Amino acid sequence: MLAYSIVDLFKTSMSVYNVKNLEVKMKKYGLLFIAGICLVVVLVFGHLHWKNMSQAAVIEGKKAEERIKEMEKVEREALIQSLKPENNKQQTLIDYLQYKSLTQDKVIVSLVGSNGTSGTGASNSSNSWAGRLEKILRSERDDLETLRFINHGHDGYSTKDLFEGKKIEAVIHDNPDLVIFENPLINNQYQSISLEQTEKDLKNIMSKLQKELPNAKILIISPNPVANSKTENSLELNYLDYIKDSERVIKKNKWNYMNSMNGIEKKLKEENMRLADILTNDNVHPNDQGHFIWFETLYEFFKGE
Repeated sequence: MLAYSIVDLFKTSMSVYNVKNLEVKMKKYGLLFIAGICLVVVLVFGHLHWKNMSQAAVIEGKKAEERIKEMEKVEREALIQSLKPENNKQQTLIDYLQYKSLTQDKVIVSLVGSNGTSGTGASNSSNSWAGRLEKILRSERDDLETLRFINHGHDGYSTKDLFEGKKIEAVIHDNPDLVIFENPLINNQYQSISLEQTEKDLKNIMSKLQKELPNAKILIISPNPVANSKTENSLELNYLDYIKDSERVIKKNKWNYMNSMNGIEKKLKEENMRLADILTNDNVHPNDQGHFIWFETLYEFFKGE
């Protein structure tokens, strides 16, 4: 009986121990479970909070972007109004081109003339006055990135050649916003074309351009200075005679005009340079330096200086 009692007592003790051990384990696992639940809750609510914060940031970012776009739109419209020809009576050519670029998809400048326009004498087209002018106008203002020059310069062409050779029609086909017309008087003088014929051609060219391109601006420019400007042709007329007579016609008709020859000669004087320094060996066509000075003269004119 005693042995049985001891065994029973041992079993009872072990049972109590196991129960207590189980309770400890239950508490331990319960705490771990609760901790796990809490962690999940924290993670879920943290994610939701982060998501809400992210969505709020996105919404705020979109609102800020919309505000910036609206401000840019207002500033753009204000710029357009300030550049509008009706509101800008003394509008420069560069302002005119910028206005066009802000109100249409592209801006076209067509060049027509003879050797000076085609770039004769320059080492490459980029060094010609036309190439330099296009490059600086495009970089001058962001809005002029769509600007494009189309060159219709033809070596040796006179006013008669340009008009009768359908070169003016080619310019009209471009539908340009601005036409730069280099009056090819060097060739007219060299070919002994009369002043009367030169005047007639000039009027015919301008009449056709103005009629077919009513919304375009047209700028007439004289050719560059030459070394033999006082040498007479078979009609006993020199280069300066053609310049003066054409200027008389241009002034009478109130056409836009820039005297390239005077502008270049003025710069030569300011920089203490000789005419021979800017001409090629033929003493007629400008070299790279000559084209650069011609470009500077034109660029200043475009800015209204």
